[in-house]
Amino acid sequence: MNERCILVAEDDDSIRRILCDTLRGAGYGVLPAADGKEALELLLSQDVDLALLDINMPFINGFKLLKIIEKECPGTPSIILTAHGEENDRVKGLELGADDYVVKPFSIAELLARIAAVLRRSTGKRRSAGSALEYPGGTLRPDTRTAIQSDGEEIPLSDKEFELFRYFLTHPGRIISQEELLLRIWSNKSTATQTRTVAVTLTRLKEKIGPKAAACFENVRGRGYKWNTPQ
Repeated sequence: MNERCILVAEDDDSIRRILCDTLRGAGYGVLPAADGKEALELLLSQDVDLALLDINMPFINGFKLLKIIEKECPGTPSIILTAHGEENDRVKGLELGADDYVVKPFSIAELLARIAAVLRRSTGKRRSAGSALEYPGGTLRPDTRTAIQSDGEEIPLSDKEFELFRYFLTHPGRIISQEELLLRIWSNKSTATQTRTVAVTLTRLKEKIGPKAAACFENVRGRGYKWNTPQ
């Protein structure tokens, strides 16, 4: 059984330790972050099943992180940690996409119950990652990890080509750096050799999926690549 991984973003050292120890004891994998900047780096580089976010953190607060999750990591569930009596924070967090909230000081039993409930509810959302993704001239099928052209031809894709294509299709209109692609698709940090790997893989992919789809990729000089969804 795969371990569910939870990002714990909390700037208070003692609370963060309690949260991490509690979650590990309950069988979860844990990614601790002492501030919003560190939390963002983990969100963009690791597979996170749920983000547990304190609202008041240095550099990037919980509200800003919720906005980033909505844009950059759609489908990733989140629970916010708020201070007792801060109803406005709870309402704002829910409006920004948080799935639930826990009020400090919190009960360990309640925290674990809320996490379990959010993860159960998010299973349906996660399954949407297996839904067919349309692109000009064909369909990417995550369930079978294949690309099917409009005429029914099945296009063979390597694992990296498939993951790269899916990443762009699920992040349309956003400039994606080579560093981000290396972290998310190859789980590597950027080097000259690895950067070349991204370009080569993308070139092969564009050759396979046809000119209509290939034209949707934009090379943004000095910044990365972007998938432009046809209007």
